[in-house]
Amino acid sequence: MMVCLDLSDIDEKLVAFARAICGRLPVDKVYFVHNIKTSELSDDFREWFGDVDLATEIEGNITDIVTEHFADAAQHEILVSEEPNTEVILADLVKRYNVKLTLLGKKSRDKSTGALGTKLLRILPCSILVFPETSGFRIEKVLVPIDFSDTSVHALRLSKNLSDQLGLQLEIMHVYRLPSQFFPLISEEKAIKKAEEVVQGKFEGLQKQHPEIMGIPYTLVRAANKSIAERISLQLDKGGHDLLVLGLKGNNPIPSLSLGSVPTEIYNSEIHVPLWLVYSEEVIK
Repeated sequence: MMVCLDLSDIDEKLVAFARAICGRLPVDKVYFVHNIKTSELSDDFREWFGDVDLATEIEGNITDIVTEHFADAAQHEILVSEEPNTEVILADLVKRYNVKLTLLGKKSRDKSTGALGTKLLRILPCSILVFPETSGFRIEKVLVPIDFSDTSVHALRLSKNLSDQLGLQLEIMHVYRLPSQFFPLISEEKAIKKAEEVVQGKFEGLQKQHPEIMGIPYTLVRAANKSIAERISLQLDKGGHDLLVLGLKGNNPIPSLSLGSVPTEIYNSEIHVPLWLVYSEEVIK
């Protein structure tokens, strides 16, 4: 697991959350990483501080945080780099150390634009767990939205496995839209009934294909005048969930288009629970 630190107040929460993860799941090793963007070191800084060994100073600061909030929860290493492009060096670390999960902090809109986070979601070749600064550590209820794609089914099966290991409550949801261009030729009531019958048929087919998901509560929600991401956020609040799991698509050869609109909108919204963005091994390869 890789934990991305930025030397802000959220670092202590991230390190503590990493400890909580290691206490519940088998994690072989944790890499606490920070990149000093050399392009952001101004001439004034160099003039004031000269040739100070900034990497050593930062590594010492991170060591203090890790010692206090992580201790010996798992084998770990602190990596501080000095590169002009943070996304590239972090992607390289994921490949070099065979990282399966990256833990990424997310500040509120008034503190950060989230631009770097969005880039990392698109470029890191591993699954990502986004931890909002307003989130708590307790995870008991998990929400997994599906659209019946291979991507979302992979996220669902992974979530089922996690829930079985940790004794979590798992809920599936699907958001559907009605083809409004056919109204009033078809009554809205009939259209809703037909849409729900079609989705229910898909869900029953999915249960036959993957019997392990039998018995998981399932919620069908109409998008109506809201986006799919907005409906998911509303369901999070309504159900009191502690974790949201979304599958990431990777079948587009252009990296900037491979994330998907729903995960992007969810990430850019003000959700207050951890967001687990899951790539399958096939997509990563």
